[in-house]
Amino acid sequence: MDRRTLLTRIVQGFTVTGLGFFSFPFLKAWIPTFGEALHVDVDISEIGPGQHTIVQWLGRNIIVLRRDPQTVNALTESTLELKDPLSESSDQPTAAQNVHRSLRPDLFVAYTNCTHLGCEVVAEDQAFKCPCHQSDYDSAGRVLDGAAAPRNLDVPNYRYLSKQLIRLEKLET
Repeated sequence: MDRRTLLTRIVQGFTVTGLGFFSFPFLKAWIPTFGEALHVDVDISEIGPGQHTIVQWLGRNIIVLRRDPQTVNALTESTLELKDPLSESSDQPTAAQNVHRSLRPDLFVAYTNCTHLGCEVVAEDQAFKCPCHQSDYDSAGRVLDGAAAPRNLDVPNYRYLSKQLIRLEKLET
């Protein structure tokens, strides 16, 4: 084996190894997690208006945001330019297909993954921003027009067990 072939094989090996490390998180997201519970209960009594909490469930982070009354009113009177204002092409339960994208106007529940490339969005002043490609979302997880993200944040299936307790549920298929 000559020197050129050896160096080519070394570079190819590093490339394949790097690609494996880079793609592992994406491939891991596709593998079902059989050991995890198909539901999780979240106590929302400690979340004040304008505050949020992050819950991990089925290998993904979910944000639970309690909107203050001004933010709830702003959603119905919004003048923002949105890509999908009626959430027609978004992934959400049927009960959350409204202007608030939630079962109750004051509480918003969504996966924290940006719909562009899956980066974790961060909550900023009762709205969301993707730090990777600067996609902006409003407090209902609706993506603003001109952002890289193609659709609104995904909303998991959930229901209220009581006024202060919600259950995130994976539907059986």
